Order: sequence, then C-alpha cells, then structure tokens
Amino acid sequence: MSRTTYYTLVASLPRLPHFEEAAWLPMSRKQMNQRLTMLTPEDALQLRLAEDLLKWQRQPVTKTDREMLEQYRKLIPAITDVSLREIVEFRMAQRTALVALRRRRQGLPAPAAGEAWGVGSWLNLVTSAWDRDDLGLGHLLPWIPEAAALLEAGAAKELDRLLMNSVWTRLGRIAERSNFGFEPVFAFVFRRDILQRWLAYDAQLAKVRFQELVAEVTREQQQLFA
Repeated sequence: MSRTTYYTLVASLPRLPHFEEAAWLPMSRKQMNQRLTMLTPEDALQLRLAEDLLKWQRQPVTKTDREMLEQYRKLIPAITDVSLREIVEFRMAQRTALVALRRRRQGLPAPAAGEAWGVGSWLNLVTSAWDRDDLGLGHLLPWIPEAAALLEAGAAKELDRLLMNSVWTRLGRIAERSNFGFEPVFAFVFRRDILQRWLAYDAQLAKVRFQELVAEVTREQQQLFA
C-alpha cells in the first residue's frame, strides 16, 4: 500500500466537529467502511481487533469481569500497532478507574490479589494507591477526582461528557503524529463513534444511562440504587 493511497484515504474523511458542537453525523458507517477498504490488510485487522475489544467491554448485561479480563488477554497481544494499542490501553485504564471509584463508593477495600475486577497494566498501581484521590493514575487520568464527584452525584451526562472528552483529546494528539498515516484514520473512526453516541444521548434518560454506566464498570446491575 503506497503512501499516496493513505493520503487519499485521510483526505476523503470529513472534518469531525467536537462532539458537543455537532448537530449531525458527517459520515455514515457504510460510507466510512467504504473508505476503510483502502487500509492495508494488516491495518484493517488491527482496527477490527481494537473495535471488537472496545465494543465488547461496553456490553455489560451478560458479561462478567472475568470474561472481560479473558477477552482482553486474548485480543491485546494481537494489537501490535503502538499508537492503536495506546488508545485501547487508555480506554481500559478509564474503565479500571471507574470500577475502582464504584467500589470505593460502596466502601469496599482494594481488590484482593488474583481477583478479576479490571484490566490493563495499571491494576497493581491502583490497588496500591487505593486511598489516594487519583488512584495513582493522576498522571494519566487527571479527571479522576472530578469523575468521583459526578459518580457520587449521579450526574450521568456530565460523567459521560468528561470521559468522552478525555478520549477525544487523546485521539487528537495521536492523530497529529502522522498527517497521512494510520493514526488519523483510526482516530477518525473512534471519534466518529464518540460523536454518534453523544448525538444519540437522550437527556431524559440520564438516570437510566447512569445505571447502565455503573453496570458497565462493575457488572453489578442488581445492586444499583438499592
């Protein structure tokens, strides 16, 4: 695959407005998939694996923490692109932080060694910094104290906005590393996903979304708002 092909691919993708400023979705999934046929087979596979993992971890109803951990261990070694793996690990760090915040909100102690509760390379750091406001992840996720306050207040939309904006900003930084390479392509794919989810957000269902959000990071739907 020549550099010219990726130049053409990146140039064919519309500019995405910030998700909070968007009134409509600039490109359909079908149109985007047509553009993505210009990816090399290797990059296409990398993107599919990353999308599969990130989508899978947002489906909490029938998924346990152990299943999430097994899925992560199965797929993450195959995601070898450094920049793509970075954003996947970043999203997993977000999830792990939210699980920890939920557990602390319930007054639970740090997870025991070997307990399946989160994924990523930060688990030991978080458990060792359990009583710190930032869970030891302040260098990576400086918004943790704010997220804890929003979680406590049941402010679902505000918490979603905080998390989405964090990922949006990270993707922007990654995309800037290569103007016409793989980075701006997968950054577009994931940013478009954020934009689509934000546009679909119904403020009237904020409480329901809050319950779903807690379930996503704890798999404990039965205990919600008991």
